[in-house]
Amino acid sequence: MKTASALIIGDEILTGKIRDENSVVLAQVLFECGVKLARIEIIPDDISEISRSIKIMSNTFDHVFTSGGIGPTHDDKTYEAIAHAFDLKLEYHEPTLAKFIKYHELYGNDKLFATAHKKMALFPMPCEVTPVEKLWISLVTVKNVHILPGIPHLFHQLLQVVRPKLQGKPFERVLIYTKKYEGEIADILSDTQEEFPSVAIGSYPQKSSEHKVMVSVEGQDNKIVNLVAQKIALLIDGFNKEEKSPLP
Repeated sequence: MKTASALIIGDEILTGKIRDENSVVLAQVLFECGVKLARIEIIPDDISEISRSIKIMSNTFDHVFTSGGIGPTHDDKTYEAIAHAFDLKLEYHEPTLAKFIKYHELYGNDKLFATAHKKMALFPMPCEVTPVEKLWISLVTVKNVHILPGIPHLFHQLLQVVRPKLQGKPFERVLIYTKKYEGEIADILSDTQEEFPSVAIGSYPQKSSEHKVMVSVEGQDNKIVNLVAQKIALLIDGFNKEEKSPLP
């Protein structure tokens, strides 16, 4: 099973000015692709902090995703930090630069581009640069580190570019709902987890008039996931929320 980590970069996340949306979307995509998201870190716009985390993550996980810090302002330091982490030089990527200039000539202010946005085409070299259709921005990958923007709609679009590289055996998930309290089913879930270590069983209290707890069963073997889900459902009087009926 391939593993991944996410490095969410930005003082605005740590101070609560902006809500992080990208790690949620990343987790969903990786789950669908069969890649285990094993760690998420949120760190400030600090070159040494970014560089240190990148080194550890790159050596630990198969894929690393960064979010944020690749814009035109003084606090955008991700490219520089990743270059520092891998002892690389920063160089202008001419095709990206030319594409960005053309974009600004059509839609923006080319003078503003010359003074600020040129920084956004200054990449750690060598790197893999994948153009994105209908966007001036490209996906930049250094070793196993995929560098994505923090703006959610751009993050989501570039994530789809990475997706073909992530395809593994997808995870399966079955959700079970019960009117029992979590304390009533804790031993059942614990015993079942011990019996079936290849699946992940989670328990989540809910505020609902229809049920008290949602139980998830996840794994990469569809037959075992469904077998475990059916066993748990019988033991906790579980039901499918959408159909409001017992699981088969």
